[in-house]
Amino acid sequence: MANLIEFIRMTLSYLLTFAVIVAVAGVGGFIGVKCWKPKEKSEQVRE
Repeated sequence: MANLIEFIRMTLSYLLTFAVIVAVAGVGGFIGVKCWKPKEKSEQVRE
């Protein structure tokens, strides 16, 4: 029983680590796309 609990705990730990990596990569990708795309003319006129 102890081995099963340890296995579940480690699996959840790895899944949480994976979720954090995916979240950081997603935020980084979003920021990268926002910075990479050129601004449209209508946005430049308003500024």
